[in-house]
This record gives sequence, C-alpha cells and structure tokens, in this order.
Amino acid sequence: MKRIALFATICALALGPAKAQVTAADFSYSPVITGAWVYRAVTGGSEASFVDNSGGTRMVIACGKISRLVTFSRISTTPASRISFWASSATRDLTARFDQPAGRVIAQVGGMDPLLDALAFSRGRFAIMIAGSPALVLPADPEIAHVIEDCREA
Repeated sequence: MKRIALFATICALALGPAKAQVTAADFSYSPVITGAWVYRAVTGGSEASFVDNSGGTRMVIACGKISRLVTFSRISTTPASRISFWASSATRDLTARFDQPAGRVIAQVGGMDPLLDALAFSRGRFAIMIAGSPALVLPADPEIAHVIEDCREA
C-alpha cells in the first residue's frame, strides 16, 4: 500500500501544475444564460454561435469540414491556457490558446471526439470554464448537434 501511495505522489509531482485542471463543479441545476444558439453555414464549414439577450456573442462552436476539427471559441478578455467543459455525462479539460485581437480563448477537438456527443446530448445545459472568469452555463441545443454532424459527414 505504501508503494502505491509513493508512486501516486511521484506521478503527481512529475505532472506538476501544468496538468492541473479547472475544477468542474456539478452544473445540473445551475441557471443557463438567456439567449439562443444560431446556426449558419460559413465558408469551409459551419458554426453555432450563442448570442445572449443583449445581442452579444458569448460562445462559438465551429466545424472545419476539410480538417474535421471542431473549434470552441469562448469570448473572453481574460487569457487562459485551458478550457474546462462540464456536461451531464462527462467533464473534460482541453489545452487552449488566447487570441487577444479576437478576444477569444480557443480549443479544438477532432470531429469524432466523445466530448462532442456529451455536449450535444447533455441534459438541458453544459458549462464552459476558464480560470479567472465565471462559468458560462449554456443551454444544450440542436444547433450544436448540427455543427457536429457537419464535421462527421463523409
């Protein structure tokens, strides 16, 4: 038993803070931001944008049909190197980059990544978190599944 504890400690030290995750709370009963998802075809793919009631875009989920990559763009003035996702069936932490001119924290996954299904079929809501900003709790919506399907079409 002591060997297992020692091994776990060594692994934790080896991974260090660079692998730390933003803790994902349970957002099952958190209120969602009011607004709507809007789907549109764009050159080379499609995207679903979440627009809040004041008309501001808060999140964009886009598909590049040629690359088969899904890009998550959370609108933010706060730099972050990771984005955490919470859905009713999964949580996940992704490496991200900050695009300062666009004011976005961006992460990507392949079109077949299971995280996409978890978000598309989450029970009523999912959350996106970056360090230094409040969680963005968004409604699950068919427009998200539409973008995912676009990336999976042959």
